[in-house]
Amino acid sequence: MHKILLELLLKLKKPKEKVFSLEILEEKVPSLEIIKEKATPSEIIEEKTTPSEIIEEKTTPSEIIEEKATPSEIIEEKTTLSKIIKEKVTPSEIIYLGLDLGTSQSAIVTSTGLKLNVASIVGWPKDFIAYNLVKKPIVFGDDCIRYRTSLNVYYPLEKGVFKYREKSSDGKPINEEEAKATVELLKYLLGLVEKKGDQKLFAIVGAPARATRDDKQAIIDAAEGLVDSILVVSEPFLVAYSLGFLGNAIVVDLGAGTLDICRMPGTIPEEIDQRTLSVAGNEIDNKFIELLKKKHPGIHINSHLARKIKEEYSFIGSGPGKIELDFYINGKLTTINVVTELRKATSIVFPEIISHVRELIVTFDPEFMSSLARNIIFAGGGSGIKGLASQIEARLSEDLGTVMVTIVEEPLFQGALGGLKLAQEIPLEEWEQL
Repeated sequence: MHKILLELLLKLKKPKEKVFSLEILEEKVPSLEIIKEKATPSEIIEEKTTPSEIIEEKTTPSEIIEEKATPSEIIEEKTTLSKIIKEKVTPSEIIYLGLDLGTSQSAIVTSTGLKLNVASIVGWPKDFIAYNLVKKPIVFGDDCIRYRTSLNVYYPLEKGVFKYREKSSDGKPINEEEAKATVELLKYLLGLVEKKGDQKLFAIVGAPARATRDDKQAIIDAAEGLVDSILVVSEPFLVAYSLGFLGNAIVVDLGAGTLDICRMPGTIPEEIDQRTLSVAGNEIDNKFIELLKKKHPGIHINSHLARKIKEEYSFIGSGPGKIELDFYINGKLTTINVVTELRKATSIVFPEIISHVRELIVTFDPEFMSSLARNIIFAGGGSGIKGLASQIEARLSEDLGTVMVTIVEEPLFQGALGGLKLAQEIPLEEWEQL
C-alpha cells in the first residue's frame, strides 16, 4: 500500500522544500475524511496536536496515511492527481493557438484539432431587406463575398496588419465602423475555438517580417479580453519554425498583402535578416485588371474575379499558349485570350524575389552561403504560381551555383502551424509571465 501511494505522489512536482504539506491538498482535499472510513479523528490526530507536529521535515507519506488505506479510498474514482495538486495551471486546461492574420485569408490552427482558413472580410447588412437575405447582423469570410452587393464590406487588414487605426483628437476612431471591423474579425476568428469551462487560450499570431511595434501592438490591443496571453511573431519565422529550418535557410512568404523574405541565421532573426515588400498578390490582381482594361476598353472585371483567375491560371515562364475566358465587354459577352496580360501581371513579383533573396545570401557568412542557396523555402498563397519556384532556381543559379527552392506542403497553413508549435513549446511559466 505504501509503495503504491508513494509512487503516485512522486509523479507530482515537489515543492522546493522537502516537506509534504497539507496546504497543497487544501483546495481539493479539505479534510482527513479521505482516510479509511473506520478510522476516527482521535486515531489519526491527537486532540491537541498542531499541523506543525503532524508533519515534520522528514515526515513521509506513509506516516500521514494509515497502512491499510487503499488508493481508491484516498482519491475518488474520477479525480486525477493533476487535479489534486496544481501549482498554477495544467496542460489540459490550456488551448494553444496559431493564427496567421492575412490580408486576404486568415488561417487558424489549435491544439484541439481546429484547422480553418477564413477570408479576412467583415460585412454588415445595408438595410432590412439585406438583413432578411443574409439573416445575420454581421457577416464574415466567404459569405461577405457571396452577399457583397447586400453588405457594407470591410477588409480590416492591409499589407498584413490592421489598417483602421486613425483616431481623432478626442481619441476616438475616425471611422468607427471600420475600426469595429478589426475587433469583430479577431473576435470571430478566436470565437471559432471551442473553450470549455475555465480553459485558458494562449495564442501566437503571425505578422509581416518588418511589422512595426505599433502594428504588433494593434493586434495585441484588438485581442484584449479574447485571449489569456498573446505573442505576435514574424510570419516567415513561424513558417521556418514549423519545418525545423532554424538555421541556414531563407523563407519566402508570398501573400496577398505582402512579400516577406526572412533569413534564418540560427538565432532569432534581426531586422537585417528580413524584408517586407508590398509587391504581392493584390498588386498582381491590380496589374492584371489594368492590363485587361488597357487592351479591352469597356471590359467588366473586379478584384474578386481577377483573384479567382490568378489563383487558377497564374504562371511565370513558358506557360500555356492560350487562356480563353468569357467577359462582358461593353455589355456583350465576349471570349478573349488573357495569357499575355496574366503573364505580365504575375511577373512583377519575380525581380523583387530574386533581388532580395540574392542579397540575403551574398551578405551572409561566406562559409554558409551555399547552404542558404540550397534551402530556400516558399510559402503563402503565391507559392502556387506555376513555374515560379523553378524560375527562381534557374535565375539565381546563374550567379550562385546550386540553388534549391522547396514549396511547403500546406502553403496557407504553414505559418499558423508554426505558431501552434511555438506556443506549445514555450514553457508554461513564461506564458504565465506574459
